[in-house]
Amino acid sequence: MFCLKCGTKNIENARFCSQCGHSYTRYQQRNRWWLTGIILTFLLMSGVFIYAFVLDKERTKETIQTPVEKIAESTKLVEDEKEASATTSPNVTQKKSTTEQKVPSPQTSTEKDKKEIIREAQTRVYTILTEDSLGSGFLFQDNGTVVTNAHVVAGYIDVILRDQNGQEMSGKVIGISNQYDVALIEVQNLKGSSPLEMEMKESEVGTEVIALGSPQGLENTASIGYLTGLDRSFASEFQYENVYQIDAQVSPGSSGGPLLDGKTGKVIGINSALLTSDESIAFSIPIYTMTDLLTNWSQSPMDENEVASTFNFYNEVSAYDEYAEEEEDTYDVPYDEARLANFIINFRGNYETALRDENFGYIEDQLLYDSQAYHEMANYLDEISGQEMIFKFTLNDVTHIDTQTDQAIVSTYEVFDFMNAAGEWSIYERIKDYYVVTDEYGDYKIKHIEIYQ
Repeated sequence: MFCLKCGTKNIENARFCSQCGHSYTRYQQRNRWWLTGIILTFLLMSGVFIYAFVLDKERTKETIQTPVEKIAESTKLVEDEKEASATTSPNVTQKKSTTEQKVPSPQTSTEKDKKEIIREAQTRVYTILTEDSLGSGFLFQDNGTVVTNAHVVAGYIDVILRDQNGQEMSGKVIGISNQYDVALIEVQNLKGSSPLEMEMKESEVGTEVIALGSPQGLENTASIGYLTGLDRSFASEFQYENVYQIDAQVSPGSSGGPLLDGKTGKVIGINSALLTSDESIAFSIPIYTMTDLLTNWSQSPMDENEVASTFNFYNEVSAYDEYAEEEEDTYDVPYDEARLANFIINFRGNYETALRDENFGYIEDQLLYDSQAYHEMANYLDEISGQEMIFKFTLNDVTHIDTQTDQAIVSTYEVFDFMNAAGEWSIYERIKDYYVVTDEYGDYKIKHIEIYQ
């Protein structure tokens, strides 16, 4: 090999030039590092190329496989911008932005959750009270008109309505029929309130239904069942033609309450009658068949004379006055079982209110003055006053009625939850006999209450 510096020929594998002493080892090392650098550079470039190729392939695959997700993501970004704009703009409400974010399917827009249906409807369903009866009703129009059954308010012009919060308000009957079991009440306090939505076509057999009202005086009760028959007709005090048959639980006190479609929440009927031989069968008047009549009363109310004369109420009062003048004894009114049952159920509802508000006045006019029941009830309400006890009635069934010449005995089975002054809860069951008589005006009054533990 030759020296690169002086050109002298040296032996192979010499480490230094024999002439000038130049080092061959440093040159070889430099060449080795140079070769190493070339190799590393090649490997680095190869890695970059492979990485770029794989990344591009993955991006292409993602674009092909998930266009829907990409579009949805882009849509969400646009919707988020709309929502932010709606929040900051005084002219666009939050409700609008929510609607733009999610457009419900046709099924979602017409069907509601049952809890929601019941909760919304109960704010427009009322307990209706007269001196001797208790029923239910619901808001028909925003002018404060309430629908109920004619048999609930028959013989009365002024009635009391109680809402789900126990708030009472006065109402006046402005429409009533002695042919169809429907009536209309005007309530000044409800003017401007939004009514329940009505179903204006016939419902189908198998429709899930919700019956609302105050069965047995248990206010704000909802029962669920099905529409089991159409075009049922039968004769009674009123003319029931082409009515709905349902298996939802309906009891005395439910009369006049709304029957709702279990999916849409619309009123499809007016709960009206119970087949006494089979309490699992009840009937409801289709609302679409009565809408014209109810609307006519709402727009052109009957006057008081027309309402009263529908059931010859004034004539009955006049006849009684003449009879009362001739007789010194107490007017002997026949004890009607249906009226007696309603009277006791109504009393129980008023008694619950009296306990809650610690006010004897709620039941005083249903008790025979200066009787044993009158004094016992007055003393008991006075004893518990201020102790913050709570009574929640859960069951009140009239089990038997024994009508006698001078009195009637109405037997009941009652269940209630009770919280004492110490805050301890208990469940009580009671069997009671209510001894009912009539006063000089022919009104039912309770003179004694026998309680069996």
